[in-house]
Amino acid sequence: MDLNYLFRREQISLVNAQRANGRNARAAHAALARGYAAQIATRHGLYRFRKAPVKPLAG
Repeated sequence: MDLNYLFRREQISLVNAQRANGRNARAAHAALARGYAAQIATRHGLYRFRKAPVKPLAG
């Protein structure tokens, strides 16, 4: 999945959690947001690792 997609879905879930009328709906949307945040953390870490500059070998 694209990181932008995950960021968007997380934000939508956070807004939905704030606007939800019932406790169960708020909890469900907040859980979705946490799930997206976990995926972002995992994928962002992998992305940052892949993009890290390589140190030249001393020689």
